[in-house]
Amino acid sequence: MNILFVKHGSKYTSKQVNNLYNELKEHIPYANYYCYTEDPSNLSMPYINIKTKPVLKKWWNKLALFDLDLPGKNLFFDIDTVINSNPLQYLTWNGLTVVNCDWKNNIPINHNYDVTINSQVITWIGNEQKHIWNYFLSNKDYFMRKYKGIDRFIVHEEFNYNTFNTNMIQSYKYQPDKIAPITTYEELDYGTYFTKKS
Repeated sequence: MNILFVKHGSKYTSKQVNNLYNELKEHIPYANYYCYTEDPSNLSMPYINIKTKPVLKKWWNKLALFDLDLPGKNLFFDIDTVINSNPLQYLTWNGLTVVNCDWKNNIPINHNYDVTINSQVITWIGNEQKHIWNYFLSNKDYFMRKYKGIDRFIVHEEFNYNTFNTNMIQSYKYQPDKIAPITTYEELDYGTYFTKKS
């Protein structure tokens, strides 16, 4: 199993990546861990250099993971994720699998391209999702202007995907009382959490 993180720019620090890495290693010590980044300084794990071409910003670097030659099970986590307990019982590798944002059921949709999934956690088998990356490259400037994130790109460009059991993940902002193996944070909430933890 390959477990991957993406650190691009200055939004997150190596210390925050290392924190998530250490949380996961407690439960999945046998996996191969990699950080996909342009700046590997102070990382505690192996890294893969971000492609210099095409130049991608922010979340779009997640899509490039589908082009990496990492055979077997691949598992991605956003850095602003906290591991509370072992999530393995909920993880599946049945095609492309992403998070079902069930907390959005009671939130008004405020954008034409809004969706009820997110890519906070993703699983796929190596090399099986390269077609998504290749399709993105076919008109990348258009897609990056049209969509705010790969979640909307995946849904509205009609790629096949599955979702994890909703018991796997808790939204800190919208489900504060839920108990789940994984907590997903909004940016400001995660900053507060990490500051307190440190």
